[in-house]
Amino acid sequence: MASTFSNLGLILQATGENSGTWGERTNVNLQRLDNAVSGYSAVAVAATSTSLTFSTNTDTTTYTDENGRSKIIEFTGSPGGTATITVPNVEKEYVVKNQTDQSVILTAGAGASTYTIESGYDAHVFVDGSDEVRNALNKLKVNTIFASNLAVSGSTTFVLPTADGTSGQALTTNGSGTLSFGDAGISTGKAIAMAIVFG
Repeated sequence: MASTFSNLGLILQATGENSGTWGERTNVNLQRLDNAVSGYSAVAVAATSTSLTFSTNTDTTTYTDENGRSKIIEFTGSPGGTATITVPNVEKEYVVKNQTDQSVILTAGAGASTYTIESGYDAHVFVDGSDEVRNALNKLKVNTIFASNLAVSGSTTFVLPTADGTSGQALTTNGSGTLSFGDAGISTGKAIAMAIVFG
């Protein structure tokens, strides 16, 4: 029975196969797995179309570093326009840092779903193995976020206060994105008027 291959391109050796080279193939598997779990690759993007390397069905006794297998990828360079990066169409996750001077569009396979990362931004994405690249943190649910400068999707940036307010205060804005704690209440006269009008 011949070797088969896993989703990450690991060599799945059959019983009794590869006598004398079994250890080398196992070492290649471990190196491929190590790269997929924690590997880092810097990829210089010099054109508007780039493909990452990733061997899926290669039976070898020699390890070759492939940027498409790395867990963390940092794109650098000046592609001259929005760059389309083709990632391997296998079930895989990536932490991506876009340090180019352009947006990058991540695509896989036939490109059924792509993901764009603007210049200077990072993303945690996954490929579903069926032509789709997705945001792994879409609709992220958390209980608490600690931040001093929090950027919100789009062009609005809010600067949060560095200390807690006092009882009865609320976040207020200066109209330019800087938030601070201030009085949240309304005057006694307005409160009485509202109670009369609204019951």
